[in-house]
Amino acid sequence: MSSQSEASTEESERRINESMPGLQQTRRPVASYGAVNGSSELSPVASRGSTPEFGPTSADRPLPDASQDRDSNSTPAARADNGLTSTTTPTKKPELKRVKSSFGAKSLGFWSSCCLNLNNCMGPAMVLLPLVAQQAGWFTPTLALLVVYVFSTFAGTMLCEAMQRIPGNQNFNAVPRIEFTTAVRHYYGRYAYYVFQVLYTVSLQALNIASMIISAQVVDNFIYKISGHNYALDYANWTIVRACSQFDAATMPQCLEDSNIFPVSTVISLGFIVSMLICLPFGYLNLDDNMWFQWFSLIGLVLFTLEFVVQFFLNIVPSSHYYEGPHYDPNVDFNRTALGPALLPFFKVGGQGYVFGLSTFAYSYIVTIPSWVNEKKHSVSVNKAVWVPATVGLVMKLAIGLLGGMSFYLLGKNDKPLNGADNILIQLLHPRMPAITQYSAYLWNLTTLIPGIPVLGIYVRYNLLSGKVFGPVQSAFWGVVAPWIITIFLYEQSALLNVCNWIALIAAGFTNFVVPAMLYYRSLKWYPSGAERVARRALTQDPNPVERESERLIDSEAVGVSDSGDFNVEPRVDAVPLWLRVSPQRLATGISIFFAILSVITIAFYIYGAVALGETD
Repeated sequence: MSSQSEASTEESERRINESMPGLQQTRRPVASYGAVNGSSELSPVASRGSTPEFGPTSADRPLPDASQDRDSNSTPAARADNGLTSTTTPTKKPELKRVKSSFGAKSLGFWSSCCLNLNNCMGPAMVLLPLVAQQAGWFTPTLALLVVYVFSTFAGTMLCEAMQRIPGNQNFNAVPRIEFTTAVRHYYGRYAYYVFQVLYTVSLQALNIASMIISAQVVDNFIYKISGHNYALDYANWTIVRACSQFDAATMPQCLEDSNIFPVSTVISLGFIVSMLICLPFGYLNLDDNMWFQWFSLIGLVLFTLEFVVQFFLNIVPSSHYYEGPHYDPNVDFNRTALGPALLPFFKVGGQGYVFGLSTFAYSYIVTIPSWVNEKKHSVSVNKAVWVPATVGLVMKLAIGLLGGMSFYLLGKNDKPLNGADNILIQLLHPRMPAITQYSAYLWNLTTLIPGIPVLGIYVRYNLLSGKVFGPVQSAFWGVVAPWIITIFLYEQSALLNVCNWIALIAAGFTNFVVPAMLYYRSLKWYPSGAERVARRALTQDPNPVERESERLIDSEAVGVSDSGDFNVEPRVDAVPLWLRVSPQRLATGISIFFAILSVITIAFYIYGAVALGETD
């Protein structure tokens, strides 16, 4: 009787599966999080004592929708073979294919993570640092880089912990995916999400446009050097213009009007087209597909930066005659000072306006960290993979900024920047530089700046997709294609420093430093761990405090703490460890206030410097 009953039960289940083939695939595991009123947004409410089911069968894989289940089992053969032991087979391949087409897999190890984060950290602001060191003196740029390095790295790890505390995202694999802007929506609501989606896109695209401008100009110089010719379309007059090197201005003085190699700035150059054709295909890939390009970029970054440092020392040595000044600019008094430390005073009042803006711009990669953390392996430590590349990047930036500022005359009369001074690569391309240095400058651009351009486009595309702002095609257009269209109208390099500085003050500084600290502060308040809740009770001296629904406890197990060696469980980020003896809430508040105040001070210095230089004209 028992065997007949079991056979009858199996037969009943088989018939149910045949009539409703998507039933088993659509069952959700019981977890401490869920949807709000049937929507796709995650609820900020977590029930105590319940933890989500971890593992590749639930949290690591998004659930297919019902339409896919019906389509995958629509044929009679599929329905006949849809037994209890093979119910996941029909939908597995379509599901993985759908996810792969939008986002990358969790496949980035520790070294790949360091490679990606270091490349993101070393953006176009690096080539502007020598000019700022001469304008402001060596003290404030060094101090600003150190302070921004510490606070920005804390902001990056705080952002990761705020994301991890969201219910259902303990392993950074929530469905729908949590990115920077969707984390803002979770903690601050829909209207804040709209604002910061715009600020996020503007800050990243400003960084991308700066990279595009520098890359296109260096490629143009490279084409001119190896062939002796280069051409561009003047879209203002619809004519073809010929390139003239700024180092040949004695015979072609019109090249002095612009820092690029064309006599007009309204051009679509051959170098611009080559850079765009290289970057566009990679922008349509995912992060994990771009890693070989990132390793190629890292090797070029290290090798050619070392070559630059050697050349800087050769310029500073008195017996070296590799460089005697920018002969193409008549406003330079070559006898006023010698190359070396004398070019970098301790402090200049009039040049402080650029210091903080450019320092924040140099670390405006924090908003890219969420896209990386969603695709890293569970075994990779967030703190190590953020702090290690940031520290290496700080050393490289100080070396380029200070040594580069000692090695070239970048300021003319009245301390005004010379043509091309806001790009140290232009100085390294001077004809008096050794051939190896000139080609290193070209290759540094090709291997460092160009590979970073499609990655920033991918980050924008990810955020537009995760927030369901646009579909895949529209997200790819606004993230990958649109900045190239905008760059056509910003090709004149003389405006690059001002654009970078103001974008850093208005958008990049706020989104990269203030917002992550705000998200972290609210995550501590909404989702405290057990120890944090005990501390709160001690401070309030209330043994049974009344909690709001949005502030319910998430136990330490529910935020990914695992001592069992399970690699499918994410360790807790712990952005502010206990050994620092610093209150996480106070540190987050301090970072927010610090960057807000310094932004106002920097704007005041910038206005003062502009007025002071204007009066001396």
